[in-house]
Formats: sequence, C-alpha cells, structure tokens
Amino acid sequence: MTARSEGGINIDVPAHAPDVEDGPRSASPEPHGMRRIALVVCSLILLGAISAMSQEPVSPHAGGTDPHLPQPESKAEALSPTPQLSAKDSETVKKKQYTTPDLPDPLEKWTRYSGKYFAIGLGMAILIDYDSFSQDANSKEQIGIQDDQWDARSVRFIASGGIGPKSYRVSYLASEGFNGFDAPENHKNYWGFTDLFATFPAGKLGAFTYGKQKECFVYEMVGDAPFLYQAERNLTPFFTSRNVGLSLANSVFKKRMTYNAGWYNDWWVQGTPFHATGNQFASRVTGLLYINEDGSKYFHVAASGRYAGATNGHVQFRGRPLGNVGDYVTDTGKIRATGQTDFGLEALWNYNSFSILSEFVRAYVQGTQFPSPSFYGFYVAASWVVTGEHHPYDRNVGYARRIIPQHHFGAVELTAMFGRNDLDDKSIHGGISDKTFFGVNWLLNRRLKLGVAGGVVTLDRAGLTGHTTIVQPRIQYIF
Repeated sequence: MTARSEGGINIDVPAHAPDVEDGPRSASPEPHGMRRIALVVCSLILLGAISAMSQEPVSPHAGGTDPHLPQPESKAEALSPTPQLSAKDSETVKKKQYTTPDLPDPLEKWTRYSGKYFAIGLGMAILIDYDSFSQDANSKEQIGIQDDQWDARSVRFIASGGIGPKSYRVSYLASEGFNGFDAPENHKNYWGFTDLFATFPAGKLGAFTYGKQKECFVYEMVGDAPFLYQAERNLTPFFTSRNVGLSLANSVFKKRMTYNAGWYNDWWVQGTPFHATGNQFASRVTGLLYINEDGSKYFHVAASGRYAGATNGHVQFRGRPLGNVGDYVTDTGKIRATGQTDFGLEALWNYNSFSILSEFVRAYVQGTQFPSPSFYGFYVAASWVVTGEHHPYDRNVGYARRIIPQHHFGAVELTAMFGRNDLDDKSIHGGISDKTFFGVNWLLNRRLKLGVAGGVVTLDRAGLTGHTTIVQPRIQYIF
C-alpha cells in the first residue's frame, strides 16, 4: 500500500524494512501470468463498453421486482458507490413489522425531500465495537501489549440525493465520519469527510463519479463493510480505503456483467506536490454466471487490477488484525520503489441461506534497487442464515447486499472466516498472519444488528510465532 493507505503514514520505519537510498533501480520483471490477467481484464472492459452501446435502456432497479434490493431513482444513483441505506428500501420492506421497535415512520419522512429538480435524504451509519485481546508472550514481544478498548468503528452522518430533471439527474453523496479508517495517524476525536462525490449519467456508457470515493478494487473494498460476512476486512494491506479521483461504472449484458475503472490522486486535497504523489489506477470486472428467478441461488466471479505509484518514493503494506484499533501486526515498512501492481480474483456462491465468498490478491513491488518482492493475501468466508433469509445480489454493482429479516424477531446469521496475509519475500520481512474467526449476527429489524466475532491471529515475524485471541462484540445501526 502506498504511504497514503489506511491509517496514514508510518513515520517510524521498522528495522527489518529496507529503505534503500537513491540509486539505480532495477525494473521489476513482470510475470507472464500477470500480463495475461491484465490482458483479460482490459479485454473484458472493452467488450463490455462495446456491448453497452447497443443495449436497450433497462430499469435502474438492481433486481427488477426483487423488493429486498435497493430501489434507486436513477441510473446514476444505481451505479454510484453509495452505501445501502434503509431510505432506499422498497415499500414492501418498509411495511414489515418487527418485535424490536425502530424509529417511527414519520421521522423518515421528515428527513427526506424529493422535488422536480432536487432531492435530499439524511442518513447515518453507526458501528460501535469493543475489542478484547488475549496474547501469549511471543505476541507481546512482536507487537507490544494490546489494550482492551471501545472503538467507534464508524460514526457517519450522510446526505445524499439528486440534482436535475428526471431526464438527466446527477446523484450525490456526502458523509462526515468520526475516527474512520482514513482518519490521520495519531489523530484522536477526528471528524472528516469519508465520502464526497457526485455521479453523472453517461448514457449507454454508464455513469462517471468524481470526488472522494472507494477505489474499485477487490470485493471487500467495493462492498458494504457493515454487511460483509466477516466482521472485518482481511485484505487491508492491499488497498486504499478512500481516494479522490474519477471513475466509470456500468452494468451490461442484461446486468450479467459490471465493469468499473478509475484514476485517483489526492495531491490537491493533501496539499502535496503532484510529482511527489502516486497516481493510482484501478479496475474491476464482474460476471454473474448463474442466478435463479427469485435470486436465492447465484454464482459470481470477478477480476480486479490496480497500479499505485509511489508516494514520496515509497510504498508500504501493513495490516491490523481486526478493526482500526490496536497495532499493526504485519508491516513491511517503507520500501523505496517506483510503485506497485496488484491483481485480485474473487468468487461468490450463494445457495438459499448458505453462501461462500473468497478472494485472492497478489501485489508486485516495482522499481526497487534490490530484487523486487511480491506479497499476497487471501481469505475464505462463509455465511449461514439460520432463519432462512439470504444476501440478495445487486446486479448494478456486482456484490451482495444486506439481509432483510423475514420474521418478527429478526434474522440470525452464523459466519466463519480464514484468511492469510503474507508480507515476507526476498529481503522484506513484514510478517505472515493467519486469522481464523467465527461470528454470530442477530438482525433485530431492517436497521439494527447485534453481533459478536471471535478468533485467533497467528503471526510469524521477527523469528517468533505469536498468538492473539480477539473477541469483538458490535452494535450496528444503519438509517
């Protein structure tokens, strides 16, 4: 990850991480497999764009008449990287009654306005965790003692809507977050814009989004974090949470395929000279190989690619075991290089109330003075909704959405995940971490969720093997 990655810049470079002074840099040999993947991804994007030119207009609704999916009002809104908020639920879903009380219906009406040329809706996303750590002696020596603590994982207030006539409506979203993933390092009680973007319709090509947004790379990043099977993302060393840039998205082949490509660079926001920051290019192409009529059975595959130029002449990969508290368990330190190239593969299979999600990412460091390293990460996550519901698949954006409980008492979901991040290669010894986690979620109504996840992180680093047991209860409310 570049120095602008989650958690900010690591000022203290670990002793094991080489920081080579200026000098001639070797070109990173690009493996044949990487070239083939790049060719396939680019070909699919081109093919999708050509097919889009001959498509008839389709409904912006992700699943046609499926009431469990978001109900966007325009194509721009359907293709924008907007989180799933309850305001976009169908009328069928909004009428559902649950034992656990929720905010009264009039309150939702008071926070919405929709006119001929302007619409706005107010929302919020609150995730509160308590992280409890239990470490053996080796773990304490590797990363220090980790304190049990509360964590405002996400406290976000959101304004979203549309501007313009129905024939050409621009979608927008602004969200102000507290102590989020992209809060500056060592800043406490920090408020800042998590997202700030506008999405413009582009006819049959799809829609362009400009502003601070998610990069279109890997499922864990583009998907809605509060509704992933695993409690937290595993592949955090390999992507940037948010960045400022321009992206193009579309769904084609009767919404059997989506493509997304973007260019990102936040030099003017950070006040950094353009030549000192790294341009980042990302793309993701998805294919829906199978889906049945009611959407309860489907199989999705995707490939993604990303190039990130170095920031101030360095790249860096590092990750925490869970959430955004505690110390980094894997960390390459700053590596003097010209950039990095990342490739990802993903698969999602859902059969009624059971589903499996898996991803693999390989990153190649380029332009180092020593033999160029490469790193990888992967995970396999599973979900079983005991009460019979399923995660509906959103064909506009190429990922699964949240469960809509069908029972008065809500819905119950059991989850499991195994993941690995390997940041050891050649002269870089950033560590190898394995995570095994299990969890249970209780969705009390369409907005409120209680959950708990627990598991073990095994870290091989600095000649030691340490074990850390983590338990994380969570309360989540999305309005």
